[in-house]
Amino acid sequence: MNNIFIYIRTIKKIGLFNVLSVLLYRIFLKSFLVKLIFPQKGIKKLGQVFDPITHSNKISNIKYNKIIQNAESIINGTIMYYSHHLIDIGQVPNWFLNPFKGQSFVNQKGHWTKLNDFDANLGDIKNIWEISRFNWLGTLSQAYAITLDEKYLQTMNLWVSDWFEKNPQNTGPNWKCGQEASIRAINILLAQEMIGSDKFSQNLIELLKVHIDRITPTTFYAKAQNNNHGLSEGCALFLTGYFFWKNKQGKKYYSVYQKGLKLVEDQVQKLILDDGTFSQYSIVYHRMILDLLSVIELLRQEWNLDSFSELFYEKVNLAIEWYSSMIDPISGNAPNMGANDGTYLFNYDQKEYRDFRPTLLLASALYNKPIPEKFVISHNLFEIFKTLTIQVEMKAPNSNFFPQGGYLKLVRKDGMALLRAPEYKFRPSHADALHIDIWQDGINWIRDAGSFSYALNSHELDAFSGTPGHSTIQFDNRNQMPRLSRFLFGDWLTPSHVEFSKSDNRMSVAYTSAKNNYHSRSVNKIEKGWGIQDEISGEFKIAVLRWILNLSDWTIKGHVISNGKISLNISSNHDVSLKLKNGFESLYYMSKVPVPILEIECLTRCSINTNVSFAA
Repeated sequence: MNNIFIYIRTIKKIGLFNVLSVLLYRIFLKSFLVKLIFPQKGIKKLGQVFDPITHSNKISNIKYNKIIQNAESIINGTIMYYSHHLIDIGQVPNWFLNPFKGQSFVNQKGHWTKLNDFDANLGDIKNIWEISRFNWLGTLSQAYAITLDEKYLQTMNLWVSDWFEKNPQNTGPNWKCGQEASIRAINILLAQEMIGSDKFSQNLIELLKVHIDRITPTTFYAKAQNNNHGLSEGCALFLTGYFFWKNKQGKKYYSVYQKGLKLVEDQVQKLILDDGTFSQYSIVYHRMILDLLSVIELLRQEWNLDSFSELFYEKVNLAIEWYSSMIDPISGNAPNMGANDGTYLFNYDQKEYRDFRPTLLLASALYNKPIPEKFVISHNLFEIFKTLTIQVEMKAPNSNFFPQGGYLKLVRKDGMALLRAPEYKFRPSHADALHIDIWQDGINWIRDAGSFSYALNSHELDAFSGTPGHSTIQFDNRNQMPRLSRFLFGDWLTPSHVEFSKSDNRMSVAYTSAKNNYHSRSVNKIEKGWGIQDEISGEFKIAVLRWILNLSDWTIKGHVISNGKISLNISSNHDVSLKLKNGFESLYYMSKVPVPILEIECLTRCSINTNVSFAA
């Protein structure tokens, strides 16, 4: 009975309209209308999709060795999955293979509405979708535009044609998600723009049309999720609709363009909060939406379209400011907070996945925002499209408070402390209340465990997205919020006693759980690091404070744990026990590595002080 009330409270938080939209979508998938709206159609082999360049090379003065190297790897049958895993997939990929399990999707000819996202034998469907996003087109199209070597164009045409032959319209797992179709369509269109051919083929038009037909009918479902899906699909319709309309493919595509424009404006204004936080509370998904917004702004300028609304630009600039504040200016890395599904769209500069600076540079240049000092970065989209010059104002990193998203950040010389407050206006994907990230000299010393995979059992999910995957307090081995499903927590937390003072170099926040357990955390700058005070009370039997630590040689002496560069000095007004345990973190999707976790156990109401000190 209690679970019913939790679901009711959660539905009210999500919004009744959104919940009903999702239910309507699921009913629709089981109705006779599906095959009328999404018919399965066989297709002839496309042949040539991208036409050769007939003019001189438009790219100059660009360092492209890495681009060419990566393009060579692709045509030799090696692909980078999730911008991290280098996997041999053959001269022509198996579009249905999960390379992490060595198994292929069985029902390749089934209608996409009848297929499951998560199969115990096959594993995570994202591992199939990844290569069908066509991210590899960006590398190959650049290599061709730079060198004019036909082998890159030939591979592009061979792979795209083969994909379409093996994945007929609305057939198989690669048509299941409207967002995946959107990313694929944008990559196809970007490749066409990248090579800069004077003409385009009818095969290209046919390929993009079936993607528009897949995306358009279900945008209501994408919107109802209040995440990146609605924006992805809006961008795809905006770009492809206008491309078709300007190239005289029919007046109906002007309405597709307008629908995309309306959806993009709606999602930006709705999902980017007034402090710049995006609805998914995730650094990776925040990068994703900025990459999407950069691409459509870049092409808007390239095509000389009308500007977006004033509110649109205000919200995007706030999102850039938030993103900028999260990035460590020395390493380019950022706190591993929120969902991390391995997405890095349009990585044309061939940067490392954990380097969040290129996205910031591109977005800042397009939207005229300053970036932090010490950023040494580039982005070759500037060279390719020749619409911008890299002129971005520099600023010093500073302390910030983002009250709507729930982030409090203090800085010290070459370091920062980022405290997570449980301010959830949209559904949270991680139980990370009062988690803190500690950074110094480009190193993330106290950290978040990440996500690893979405296709995990309940125990594995909790080890990453649950409370145990965060540097915070856990009561009685429960998550801070009850998990209702793979992607949904109930009884969303609300912060109390939120304080932030730049002048005093102090921040604090507290919450009370549904089980009536109380946790407050205050952080202040001390001479050589940070002082962290945790106050806990309630009817719990055991409370565990976890510090997820950087992988290095840690030793415990009494109540001090140290690795020679940083030490944590623990004190409490009650008896506590310290244990150094083995855990895991995931910086990349489908990858996990061992990390040490310091666990501090307390059996009663107590105050625990942790002084984090750095060696001189």
